[in-house]
Amino acid sequence: MKKKLWIGIGAVVLTLGIGTAVYAADAGDATFQQMLPFMKKMHPSLSDQQLNDMHKSCGQHNSSTDTMMKSGSGMMKNAGSMMNGNSMM
Repeated sequence: MKKKLWIGIGAVVLTLGIGTAVYAADAGDATFQQMLPFMKKMHPSLSDQQLNDMHKSCGQHNSSTDTMMKSGSGMMKNAGSMMNGNSMM
């Protein structure tokens, strides 16, 4: 009985985790026109040009973070080596 309960809980957690990842991947492709109403609500004193610049800078930051994470040579990997006493050089 306990084994079935843990399998059920594991399946629910796995399903929710996959669903969240798919949703997050899809939400990352928002265009400036789609985001403009929300950005104006959050930053009412900024002009459209300033909001556009903000959107571009966030997009550049996200793409560089994605590239670093996909490459597998991020800072966390190196930090793990240092914590284990391994030299990076």
